[in-house]
This record gives sequence, structure tokens and C-alpha cells, in this order.
Amino acid sequence: MSLTMPTSFTKPISKSQSLFTSKLISKSILCSTSDPSLPSSQPQLQPLKSLTAALALSSILLSSTAAPPLLASADIAGLTPCKESKQFLESAMKQYAPDSAPALALKATMEKTKRSGDQRHWGEFITPGILFLYIAGWIGWVGRSYLIAIRDDKKPTQKEIIIDVALASRLLWRGFFWPVAAYREYLNGELVVDDADVTVV
Repeated sequence: MSLTMPTSFTKPISKSQSLFTSKLISKSILCSTSDPSLPSSQPQLQPLKSLTAALALSSILLSSTAAPPLLASADIAGLTPCKESKQFLESAMKQYAPDSAPALALKATMEKTKRSGDQRHWGEFITPGILFLYIAGWIGWVGRSYLIAIRDDKKPTQKEIIIDVALASRLLWRGFFWPVAAYREYLNGELVVDDADVTVV
């Protein structure tokens, strides 16, 4: 396996030779894992070997120029600053007289934290929660759409066992917009059926 890199990237401007024009000598660096003097027994594998070497070199170069790691933040480890910790403020209240200035300041801080809540951590639940609901709804909507699409076939139970991949993949991409489609069907009255239409087996 070898990788050849040229060291001369210049080309002559004109091809006409004159007395004062010298020949351009091209040099190249050859990196090889086999002896270049031996003839190659499999010349058809040379492009594959070159591609593999280029991929290895590019992966090394890309991994060495990766972004620096993010700085650590104490609030993601579950640590709470003292001024926002209810337990700390209550224990600090016991150290002061009830009408002293530090006790009144602690009471004001406790009232402020009770009113506001800790909104910095809402994204730790709300973003994954909404994402979970979206993905679960997408899976359910695509499955529902598939069952509706095959219910008029000759053997719908057969298509439930052996999935019609072409139909399922079309419905899979349409399922990305399931909230809009569900709202539209809700307005049209197609989202739910009457109790008389539901058969219990």
C-alpha cells in the first residue's frame, strides 16, 4: 500500500522550449508498506489501497483539529448555589435573631426563590419531554396511517404480518408532520370514530 504526494505543484506556462528554459524536475514522496521494486501482483487493488490510505490520513487530520472540550459547569452536576438552596437558607435562619437584618435578608431571599422556582433547569426536562412526545406520536401516527391504508386490501392481516415496505416508507416520511395532520383530522372529525363503528372481538 502506498500514498504518493507530489512536492512540486507548479506547471510551465508555455510548452515551447528555448535555450534559456530549464526542465522542471518533479519530485515526489513515496510512502509505502511494501517494497516498490517488486511488481504488484494485484494492480486492480491499487485504487482501493489509495482510497483506504487517503481515508486514514484524512481521519487522522480531522481528529487532530477537533473542537476543544466544553468547559464544565457545576449546575449540571446537581449542585445548587447556597443563595438558592432552601435547606441552606433555613439552616442559616436559625443562627440569627428573628428580627435581625441578616434574618430579614434571608427571608426576602427565600420568598424570591419560592416565587420564581429554578427556571434554569426547565430545559433538562422540557426539551427531552417534548422530543419524546414528538417521536412517540410520530411512531404511533405512522402505525395508524399504515393500518388505515391496508384495511381495504384483500388480506389486511397478512400485510400486518409481512410489512409492505414501500407503503410503510412513504408513510414514514409523511409522519414527520403528524401534529399538523392530527389537528386537521380532529377539525374534520376523522380523528376519532363513533362508538357504534368500534367492533369488539
